[in-house]
Amino acid sequence: MFYQSCYTLNSPLICGIGMDTEKYHKNNRFTVFKSLLFLLLPLGFLSSFLIYHSSKIIFAQEDSSLSDTDVKGAFFMPNTFEERISYGPKLITIKKEEKIYTVLTKLTDIYEILRQNSIELERQDIIYMNTEYLLDGSIVRIVRSETIIVEEFFDIPYEEEIVKSNMYLKGQRNIFQEGELGIGKRILSNTYEDGLLVNSELIEQTVVKEPIKRIVEVGTSLYLLKDIELRGYNCPFWYSVVESGPYTPEEMRWLKFIMYCESGCNAESDKDNYKGLFQWSPYWWSRQFKENIFDGFAQIKNTIGKYRAGESTRESQWPACHKKYRSVYPL
Repeated sequence: MFYQSCYTLNSPLICGIGMDTEKYHKNNRFTVFKSLLFLLLPLGFLSSFLIYHSSKIIFAQEDSSLSDTDVKGAFFMPNTFEERISYGPKLITIKKEEKIYTVLTKLTDIYEILRQNSIELERQDIIYMNTEYLLDGSIVRIVRSETIIVEEFFDIPYEEEIVKSNMYLKGQRNIFQEGELGIGKRILSNTYEDGLLVNSELIEQTVVKEPIKRIVEVGTSLYLLKDIELRGYNCPFWYSVVESGPYTPEEMRWLKFIMYCESGCNAESDKDNYKGLFQWSPYWWSRQFKENIFDGFAQIKNTIGKYRAGESTRESQWPACHKKYRSVYPL
């Protein structure tokens, strides 16, 4: 309920419109409560946020282990000692080809230093520094690099083939075919620094001409057919030689049978380890006789001596053929 009140305070009359006193105080308390509520709600939200994220928040401690210098180094200073001193004034030497530059600078970027001193870089130039950072006394080399594609030919070595031959005495060598080098071609990518070859990379390699192998004959025989009249398989001739010799009919029959069985009546027969008309071992022949093992006349003359040495000698020296002989002509 509104009312009108007037107060006289030794002054002209002052009047105003007001409310009932009780209602006035009630409304005033509600207003204060709302103000407190609006103030406490944000504080509550802030407290909840801080509690939830407390594990991620680092709080300052009164007794900190970081000094002022450490803080400056961590946030504003370079990481290493060399890097820190590189920011100071320094006298460096720059060498490019035959020119040497001495530069006093506080810069740390070598490209900026080169630009300020009008030292030009070509596209393939390489910069070498003897220190990781530019320091007082550092040496910088600018190397002229270039890559050249090169085509070159080279020799391909030939192989040597050894062929055993009974046409030559044991130990003798004869070049049957001369060897010839092959020709190859390769393409290389060569990298030069200041004119010196520092790397060579093979790109392609081909064979232009195949090599020809060298063939060498190595003698294996103790005897040669040199100066021997070659008659081949010739039983009539050698039978006539036997029949004209000083032999008994039994000796003639045995000589003809064994020479036919062993070599087919071929005085030049050269079967692996046995040679001649009666297939003698070169080793045993050389220990007993001086004649050429391929001399048929010498074989007949020396073989009859073994026949006359007795039946056991014939059996041991010509076992297979003498056994056949006895199957035809028993004792």
